[in-house]
Amino acid sequence: MNAIDIDGLTYQYQDGTRAIENISLEIPIGSKVALLGPNGAGKSTFLHHLNGLKLPQEGSVNIMGIPLSKKSTKEIRQKVGLVFQDPDDQVFSGTVIDDVEFGPRNLGMSEEEIEDVCRAALGSVGMLEFKKKAPFHLSYGQKKRVAIAGILAMKPDIVVLDEPMSYLDPQGRDEVAALLQGLNFMGKTILLSTHDVDFAASWADTIILMKAGKILATGGPELLVDEEWIRKANLHLPVIARLFRMLDTKKMPRTEQEAARMLYEMIHYNKTF
Repeated sequence: MNAIDIDGLTYQYQDGTRAIENISLEIPIGSKVALLGPNGAGKSTFLHHLNGLKLPQEGSVNIMGIPLSKKSTKEIRQKVGLVFQDPDDQVFSGTVIDDVEFGPRNLGMSEEEIEDVCRAALGSVGMLEFKKKAPFHLSYGQKKRVAIAGILAMKPDIVVLDEPMSYLDPQGRDEVAALLQGLNFMGKTILLSTHDVDFAASWADTIILMKAGKILATGGPELLVDEEWIRKANLHLPVIARLFRMLDTKKMPRTEQEAARMLYEMIHYNKTF
């Protein structure tokens, strides 16, 4: 069983704009998936179908073997947690702990279970000591972590994030990247949209390129050093790959580790790539 199975998904807005057109995908359990493409590619609309914020007009969406429909929306949302791009759209309670407790309470958990899952969720994102703080006293990156904690407290199998790196400073980006890696180690399937090709190239095991509501290509992170696909998706190569292109190498690394190995072999063994 896959975490996500999508067949022929199409969605059109009332003004006739086709935000998504005939998308078909299989995402295995435990995957780390990065969805990339220009603004207006349909990424957010696609993500909103994964936990029932939007329902398929054509085609089908299956989450952990459960077909998405109006009747199954509540069950799907227990399987898929969606973290919005702007945490201010998601973190709205008077204190951090009240916000994180909101989801589990609506799921009907007991008070004892709510206390346990919320403590664990805040601990996993490094925000337990802030549980009595008002969200508006937090930094943008801290609010993002609280939003993620609120989703984790509902114990989803799949975590979906819309632009989790947007508007974060470098330290905040590193913290979120480490958090996402940790969630995957815990067995969560992670799917996110991003414009950050450097992060996607080093973190994801699956890359999906979208443009104009359609999937251009799906594959491994090597897609992000393929100049033809990068050009079609209106993206740019990772910084390291651009450096090696200037060195006139045929092969371009996508991570710092790959670059270091290639440079070592070029210097010590006169190896060409």
